[in-house]
Amino acid sequence: ADSFTFNPHKMLGAPQQTTAFIVRHRNALRNANAAGAKYLFDPRKNGAEYDLGDLSYTCGRRTDAVKLWAMWKYYGRLGLGARVDQKVDELQLFVDELNRRQSFCLACKPWPFNVNFFYFPPRIRDKLMERGLIPFHDNNRIGNEENWVHRFIEVPEDIAQELAEVSVTLKLRLHEAGEMIIPYQPLTNQKADCFRLVLAGKKNFSVVDINHILDTMEKYGADL
Repeated sequence: ADSFTFNPHKMLGAPQQTTAFIVRHRNALRNANAAGAKYLFDPRKNGAEYDLGDLSYTCGRRTDAVKLWAMWKYYGRLGLGARVDQKVDELQLFVDELNRRQSFCLACKPWPFNVNFFYFPPRIRDKLMERGLIPFHDNNRIGNEENWVHRFIEVPEDIAQELAEVSVTLKLRLHEAGEMIIPYQPLTNQKADCFRLVLAGKKNFSVVDINHILDTMEKYGADL
């Protein structure tokens, strides 16, 4: 590829806003973005070739690179790699615990490093069970990626609207109670909005954290 972009403020937990755009060709950014403002940039200055302001539309507000550089300098390549590996393990922990509970169901197969899932209050869970749509829960099969396809369902249209309202109401309750702010979102394979958990950054995400999230959602959503 001639270029790629990534967001260290997401997976690596760098301070907002930190986005890197890497190009193969040396003058590509200058040719695309340079305005050549004479009161700012003068090629006759000493070290003019090191002034990166004209390479970006952000001009002088170019300190984002310092955030990434400082993080890389402090943690090193192995340290940053270990952080990513840790999130892979934590993702699996969350999926395993979610699959143990019949109040929850994956909305799609997890991908790095997002888990999209539904919370089913008892009345909706009963409707799904009557139709045989609740995924099979078996603690002995937890962690086997081949079984993930059996652990999420496409919510029927007549239940999807009710479930979407559950997601909105539960999010508001959790927010207003000061418990957590967890987003909901649409998915192309679902007719109802689902919750989304993103695992990123330095914080360790333990089994205690996982159980707190799921227990709290069940507590505030039981009567919905």
